[in-house]
Amino acid sequence: MILTRLMDNLTGRGDAAVTVPPLDGALRPNQALDQAPVRLPLAGADCLAVAAGAVHVSSGMALYRLDGVTWSVVRTCEAEITCIAPIGDDALALALASGRVQIHGGQMDGREIATEARCITAMTASGSSLFLANGSATNTTDDWQLDLMQRNSSGSLWQIELTTGEVTRIATDLAWPAGVVSADSGLVVSEAWAHRLTRIDLANPAARETLYPDLAGYPGRITKAPEGYWLAAFAPRSQLVEFVLREPKYRGEMLATIERDFWIAPRLRTGGSFYEPLQGGGVKQLGRLKPWAPTFSAGLCIRLDAAFQPVASLHSRADGQTHGVTSVLEHDGQVFAAARGDGLVIALPAEETRP
Repeated sequence: MILTRLMDNLTGRGDAAVTVPPLDGALRPNQALDQAPVRLPLAGADCLAVAAGAVHVSSGMALYRLDGVTWSVVRTCEAEITCIAPIGDDALALALASGRVQIHGGQMDGREIATEARCITAMTASGSSLFLANGSATNTTDDWQLDLMQRNSSGSLWQIELTTGEVTRIATDLAWPAGVVSADSGLVVSEAWAHRLTRIDLANPAARETLYPDLAGYPGRITKAPEGYWLAAFAPRSQLVEFVLREPKYRGEMLATIERDFWIAPRLRTGGSFYEPLQGGGVKQLGRLKPWAPTFSAGLCIRLDAAFQPVASLHSRADGQTHGVTSVLEHDGQVFAAARGDGLVIALPAEETRP
């Protein structure tokens, strides 16, 4: 192992490589997110879910319901809502930054369960169990850039038995699990910092299978769809960032001396300040940013088949206005995506997203 690592560092292979997979095939760039016919502004729009036949989204401490083309606040919590997930047809689980999980609607409305997880990024319900993805053991959900720059792999999976309230940790050492969905007899987790989808067998959590390796972006939340799944990628990978991640002394100096907004790191929205680091190909020409320019932020939703392989995708490119997609779902013939970077939810016909 040590010899392999030394050789990788010498040759630039394996974990020492700074290459990024190209966007090609099913991931070929387009402008589908920016051309969506429905664009619903909502600052901080983050996690989407459907309950009682309506689309809901979290933003800060509030839970919103979509009524036609307007948002209505249906619940306000005492702490930031870090993610939401449907339980059955009429209830939602709300994870708070405090580590508590609240139930909204249904027979368990108002119930609250305390957990040791303080960085709940995603949830999924299966039967009487609710599964939580805890991104990091040391950082909060807002500190995702820091966790990446620290090259952490301290994420975990937890199970809540809703009938009893029992909370159990079932898997550890995950590289920022940002999404989780039940599949067959196990769970599929998106490990953002490892750029992959991993299947975990609930009967043997130590047994893990990589389903989709080396993504071109940082994978986030996963939701079931009528013909497979939807995966949100909240930021694109960059060769420059990959290089910085392999330079510990530089990273340490950057974290200690530079404000977070100006780190060489992925983000949900870039271009807000001329102090931000530049990549040569991303410099504006004649006042315009090239769509294909290297960028620290973008919009990407990936349609997966039943085997978790990509079949189609929706993009907002470097010059787009739908960056930082943190959640995507399909409901009632429409595909909804929450672009937290630009503070809105878009919707477009599902038939237009099929390959």
